[in-house]
Amino acid sequence: MTTLLGPSLHTLSASQAAYLSGHTFFPNLISNPFIVGMHITFAFSVAMMLVGATASWLRGGSPARPAAARATTRTEAIELAG
Repeated sequence: MTTLLGPSLHTLSASQAAYLSGHTFFPNLISNPFIVGMHITFAFSVAMMLVGATASWLRGGSPARPAAARATTRTEAIELAG
């Protein structure tokens, strides 16, 4: 905070300057907005996960694959290739 306040820090009283440049003012200042932002972020990610899961569920099963992709062994693949 000392760097951010710069020359204006010298215009304050000693107790005010010590409070602003101490280890409690800035963390207390940003903690609540940070937590609110994290809650919004996680709520949005849960909503997007549910949208993706619903879209995947509505899409149905996996599409049919060509016979060459279903071949389980190298011999079957060579026989299908012909």
